[in-house]
Parts: sequence; C-alpha cells; structure tokens
Amino acid sequence: MPRSKNRFLAYLCLLLNTALWGFSVPIIKYSLGFTSPTVFLFYRYLIATAIFLPIFFVYRAHHHRRINHLQTILLALLGTPICLFLSYYGLALTSSIEGAILNAISPLFTIILCLIFLGETLKPRKRQGLTLALLGTVLIAIEPLILYHNHVQLSVEGNFLIIASDIVWSIFLLLSKKFHSDPVYLTFYSFFISIPLFYLVTSFQGISLVVNFHALPGIAYMAIGGSIIAFWAYLEGQKRIEAAEAAIFTYLQPAFAIPLSIIWLKEGYSPVAVIATILIIAGVYISEKR
Repeated sequence: MPRSKNRFLAYLCLLLNTALWGFSVPIIKYSLGFTSPTVFLFYRYLIATAIFLPIFFVYRAHHHRRINHLQTILLALLGTPICLFLSYYGLALTSSIEGAILNAISPLFTIILCLIFLGETLKPRKRQGLTLALLGTVLIAIEPLILYHNHVQLSVEGNFLIIASDIVWSIFLLLSKKFHSDPVYLTFYSFFISIPLFYLVTSFQGISLVVNFHALPGIAYMAIGGSIIAFWAYLEGQKRIEAAEAAIFTYLQPAFAIPLSIIWLKEGYSPVAVIATILIIAGVYISEKR
C-alpha cells in the first residue's frame, strides 16, 4: 500500500476512534444516572465478550504465537478492570466535560512515566509545553474548589479518580509495549476477566444486576462502539503511523464530548474550564510542533 494511502487510512481509523471514545464520555455520564458503574461495566463486557469470542477463536486458529498467558492476564487486569473502575467512579462524581478533558490528557502521563522510568529526556520546547498542559490539568482538577458555590455538581475527588485512571492506563500502555503483548489476546483477556470481577464487586456492594431501561443504550454503545470498533480502529491506526502522531488524536476527544455534553446534558462550560483547555491545547501544540 502506498505510504500516502496508508497514512490516510490511519487518520480515518484514528478519527473514528476519537469520535467513538469522545462521544462515550457524555453517554456514560447519562447512563450512570440510572445504574451503578460496576453494573454498567459488567453488562458492557458481557456483551463485548460474546461478540468478540468468535473473532478471537478465528484469530487463534490462524495465528500460532507463543503467549505468556499470566503476563497477558495481569496486563489485562491493569488496563481494563482497574483503569475503568477508577474512570467510571470518577465520572459518576464529576461532569462529563471535566471527565472528557482529563481523559484526553492521558498521553501526558505516558511522557512523564517515560521520563521517570525510562530515563528519556525532553527538549526545552517540549518541557515548556508539558508544563503548560499539566498546569491546565491541575486547574481542571481543582475547578470545583475554585467555583464551589456555582458548580456543586463538580467533584475534586471525581477529577482525581480520572487522573489516577489516566496514570494506570499509561502504565498499561508502557508495559504492553515493553512485553510486545499480542493485541487480540490482550483484548480477549481484558474483556473476559472483567465479567467475573465486576460481578463480584457488584455483589459485594449489594447492588442488583437488574438494569434500568434508560441505561441499556449506553451499555450497548460502549460494548460495541466503545469496546470493539473503537479499539480495533485505534490498533489499526496507530500501527500505520508514528506513536507520537497517533497520540495527538487522543487530545481531540473533547472536541466531540464537550458539544454533546452542553447540548444534551445541559452542562455549563465555566471560564476556568476554558482557561484550562486553552493551556492544555497550547501545551500540546508547543510539545508536538516540529
């Protein structure tokens, strides 16, 4: 395939992934008004596993690779149940706008972890950009404290849970790359182990598994669009272009999430959020500019 066509296909796949994951934040936020995060996640991965199972069996029959199953399971545990448990409970406590912005800056934490654990260095320009973006992130995280009287629905705890989820996701990405994990096996184990884990947590919480009808469209969207299609699009896109270029698409997710949050969920976009978003965009632009 010609290089230009290959790059164009990568952009299409990554844009599809960005849209699906961007729209998912307000959709999840709306659904969590009718069910708990663990019940949502239990049914999300029950449906996703049922759909993905035949795909996995066909792949396994045609690709005979040596798989470290224990390592893959541990990575799957980190990247899906732990990461999403933090993310969903954080989103249940804060607004979808704050959640979308904080989810989108996860590549920044990947850069920081590379600096700490891999000994990588940053040029002054990238360091300045990272500092600006992190300043915007902190501003978003503490926005509920700044605007306490006018934005009581926003939660500092929820924001920091989403940041913790970003850090866990970054660790997962670095480890999966280091161990050259097979993406199909990793996806299958991520889906499969989530079912009993979220069932056990739900049972421990004493929550019924009966789902409110209004939560079902969101669960179906995340099971099919947010899990299978979006993940496939991400893998297809990022393998065709440089990792740094692919990461830029992650920063675009709020462009899909914020309008939907404002129009559908009637959420406000405060001056603090505007300033924080500008800082993050400026920081990313400075860091990624060649």
